[in-house]
Amino acid sequence: MIEIRNKKRAASAPNWLAMVIAVVICAAAGSAPAYAEITSLTHFQQLAIMEEGRLKPLDTFARNLLKQFSGQGKFNGERAINWLARVLFTPQNSFGDKVFLITNQEVLESINVKREGKARGRYSFSQLRPGLMTLRQLAIKASKIDPKDRPFVENEILALYNKLYIYQQLLSSFDFVFSHPDFAVKESETLRLLDLPADKKQFSFFDLVEKKEKIWKAISTLEDKEPGELSAVENELMYLKRRLEKKSRLYGELPLTIIPPGGKAKQEEEKWLHSWNLMAHTVIAPGMPFPKLLYLVRDFVTAYMNEDQAGFDKALQDFNARIREKTGASIRPGAVSLEVFYNRVDPFYKGKFFYGFSVIFLLLSFVALKKWFYRFAFLLLGLGFVLHLWGTIARMYIMLRPPVTNLYETFIFTGLTTVLLGMILEFFKKRNIGVLTGSLSGLVMLMIAGKYAMEGDTMGMLMAVLDSNFWLAAHVITIILGYAGIVLSGFIGHVYILQKIFSPGKKEVLKNTFQAVYSIQAFGIVFTFIGTVLGGIWADQSWGRFWGWDPKENGALLILLLSAILFHAKMAGWIKENGMAFGSVVGVIAVALAWFGVNLLGVGLHSYGFTSGVARSLFLFIAFELLFMTAAFLTLQFYKKEVGRTA
Repeated sequence: MIEIRNKKRAASAPNWLAMVIAVVICAAAGSAPAYAEITSLTHFQQLAIMEEGRLKPLDTFARNLLKQFSGQGKFNGERAINWLARVLFTPQNSFGDKVFLITNQEVLESINVKREGKARGRYSFSQLRPGLMTLRQLAIKASKIDPKDRPFVENEILALYNKLYIYQQLLSSFDFVFSHPDFAVKESETLRLLDLPADKKQFSFFDLVEKKEKIWKAISTLEDKEPGELSAVENELMYLKRRLEKKSRLYGELPLTIIPPGGKAKQEEEKWLHSWNLMAHTVIAPGMPFPKLLYLVRDFVTAYMNEDQAGFDKALQDFNARIREKTGASIRPGAVSLEVFYNRVDPFYKGKFFYGFSVIFLLLSFVALKKWFYRFAFLLLGLGFVLHLWGTIARMYIMLRPPVTNLYETFIFTGLTTVLLGMILEFFKKRNIGVLTGSLSGLVMLMIAGKYAMEGDTMGMLMAVLDSNFWLAAHVITIILGYAGIVLSGFIGHVYILQKIFSPGKKEVLKNTFQAVYSIQAFGIVFTFIGTVLGGIWADQSWGRFWGWDPKENGALLILLLSAILFHAKMAGWIKENGMAFGSVVGVIAVALAWFGVNLLGVGLHSYGFTSGVARSLFLFIAFELLFMTAAFLTLQFYKKEVGRTA
């Protein structure tokens, strides 16, 4: 196919006046352009698609796909759904879109593609297409290596190949609507026999499948004839039949499954079809009438190509109405609309900025305009919390389940809890500590969650073991509240240690910060204990045992024991404020290991969730914390000796 790049419609200074005059003349003559450019994808983005067992709006599919391809939810400032529409309806116009993120230069060198700028960059299909055959061969070799032993570059090659494979599948999604040389009709008698336009010689797969019954009927008496006995028309009809049958076998599992199966019961459990699947079934199944849904598909595809906004909207409205009629209550229009709005608002992405600027303005309040900057920092923290809370509630309504069902959502909910605890702490203490730790913890949790969002749909279907709304609400939420308390206490512990180093003389400030460490740690141990007990009861009901020394269970026990040791040691006088603060930092490491570190082991009944890229980040985090504590401890010991000398 010939590449057609997007062209910007820019008018030079001498031309703009001529354009205005032309428009005025058209208006005066009562004429108007035949088509209006497609500017609204309202009905297209709400089209239901079945993916990995979940019905979702096409807007979500597009957003997740673009994130997997490019690491971003938008392309050049435009929404993912606009990019997807271009890929599906005008494929050539997407060839130049740089959406394929490549993070390793060796991948480009291996497929003989010239690097642009930095090693990490985004490339278009046009740039990568010359190396597709080489990439395929390398991907086949890489796939034969055990994932545990597979080098980083081979993983990158496989990832890029899978992205390009999915992209090329999408390019073929509506091929059956486009005219193709394989379906050229030369004989005028064939055109008349099939009731096709006489002024047109090349047709689409759709055009000829629509005439399937006429083709089959015309050749039904030709089976006994030898090839040499067939007329030109009869040969052409036989050729068209073979082409239809061959084409119908080309496409199997395509990603755009928007056609529901028959019946209304348990739609989410049945296999949905791609438009090509339905077309192929129409060819193969004898006597099957041409599906009316395919006329609507044809209509919205051609309307987009012709830039007919009204026709595009009408066909999609009718298509969506038919799908909802076929699926019954499986599609909740309110949830679909909310999910599209949720994608557009992107509350967690925007929440990161509110939390980040809250930290900045709080730091500014230490040097100038203390009162106003402090108030603005608290306001930003509150706005970030509102967005964070709304996003969590919206997900609950969309999925009709508790707020924590996968590893991604644990970060979201933990961040929400730590921010809330920080705001409560600030309300009672008013010492900046709540704003600082609340905004920092919220920012960190949302940044981690954002990384995991690149893995795929964050609102996927539940594993069977988790499919219990009551226990999800009781155990998982409770244990996450406990984790949030331990984590926030650790954040405040960092602050206490830094205050001890840089402001050792401010006894009142240190006292208030330590009280925050102590009280939040108490909150964490209480909820961790309750959550662990509830988890044991759930395990007893699901697996027939209360405790099985599973790695995840051991992690929760480790957190409980560590926190209990801290409290007992403090009450017994074995450690003082410094020891409690350092212990709270160790608690953060314990939470990280119990939270998602156990997933790296790949064993145990709790080994589920995202794991890609976790090990390196986890080890770097632990190394940083150990380095921080070592440096802080040595510094405090040095100050202690210096004070002893001067005394």
